[in-house]
Amino acid sequence: MSYESARDLPSFLELDGQLKLLRLLGKAGRGQAASIETQMRELTDTVDAFYQLLGDKHWIFHDRLSLTAVRAVLDSADGNANQAEQRLIEHYHDAERLTLMLLPLRKLPAMRRRLDLVDKARQDYFDGRFYSTVHVLLSVMDGFVNEFETVRRGLHARTPEELHAWDSVVGHHLGLAHAHKTFTKGRSATQEEPVFELYRNGIVHGSILNYDNITVATKAFNRLFAVADWAVAREKEEQHHAEEPPTWSSVGRHLKEAFGALMEQSEAGRANKRWKPAEYLPGSEDFTRHPLYQQTHELLTCWKRRNYGSLSDLMTHDLQRKHGKSVRSEVRRAFEPFPLADFDIRAIRHDMAAAGTVLAILDHSGGQRVSAELRWVRENAQAHPRPEPMPGQWRLVSQPHTFLARATPLPAE
Repeated sequence: MSYESARDLPSFLELDGQLKLLRLLGKAGRGQAASIETQMRELTDTVDAFYQLLGDKHWIFHDRLSLTAVRAVLDSADGNANQAEQRLIEHYHDAERLTLMLLPLRKLPAMRRRLDLVDKARQDYFDGRFYSTVHVLLSVMDGFVNEFETVRRGLHARTPEELHAWDSVVGHHLGLAHAHKTFTKGRSATQEEPVFELYRNGIVHGSILNYDNITVATKAFNRLFAVADWAVAREKEEQHHAEEPPTWSSVGRHLKEAFGALMEQSEAGRANKRWKPAEYLPGSEDFTRHPLYQQTHELLTCWKRRNYGSLSDLMTHDLQRKHGKSVRSEVRRAFEPFPLADFDIRAIRHDMAAAGTVLAILDHSGGQRVSAELRWVRENAQAHPRPEPMPGQWRLVSQPHTFLARATPLPAE
């Protein structure tokens, strides 16, 4: 069952009922309720307006779309769907932004195994190889859905009804299930005219030939995010059915968490808007005082000394949540095959408010010398990106088999 409006989502209906109780708790309660209610209304109005304008073009509102950005898209389009579509494509076609949008996919194990392919699709996207982006992401989505549930069927084999996303904006009646009709639409006759929809069957089976354009490629990324949200919604629905009936304490906790999440999103959005990329090079105090220099120096020192326990404390929380108590063994298995003899940190590219890349020369035992890029994200304990001044720590999100595979070999000194 799809939702006619974002206001019909179970969490919004539940929160609306809880706000009525909160208003009974005096002036402070009424003020807090009014603040949450305003933000709820802004969110639901934005989601519904997005679908009203772009739903028929099969764009899906997912959790990685910034509310501020979507409002800007809608305001600039002034009711023109074609113009809104172009503005939305421009939003995706930003290398730094898309990289940050992709980070939370790491939380899904079946998606995490496919992130190397997703990254190749991202590189092809910005290099103009849109046909490749489309094919790779189609395979990723099919494989992910096939692995995600015990029912071994890919995305292409699912009916629209199976893609209902419980308590998620992708479950809107113009969302994922609605767009899925184009995904599975059959095309028997060869078509040479340009297409601008994600016609999976026609593209994969070779009957649609002219899909090498930025619109289809961007819709592939849009669909990827929506499918990830669907998977999260499935897990959330199972947890919901297993939960005990709400109590007064759980209602209060839910209100506090909901308000906190809204406040965090707003604060992160303001920090990202203010952010200006910067590069730091050796020779300045800012270079060695930068937290990315300090974290990288500590991590590489641990690697050099084969102190994998301390090294694991500098890795993304996502890795620790995945492996639990065995995380140190996993980190040892990842780093031990590449013993480090020495290192030299050459540059810091603080390109996003909550993410940055450190360029380092790595001298490995045996004489191999490479220039590698280590990707860091400033995250909270839930592995969510958090820019300063929000609470968070810089954590390495790239594994050695990934950054060493992309490293540039250098002559031995």
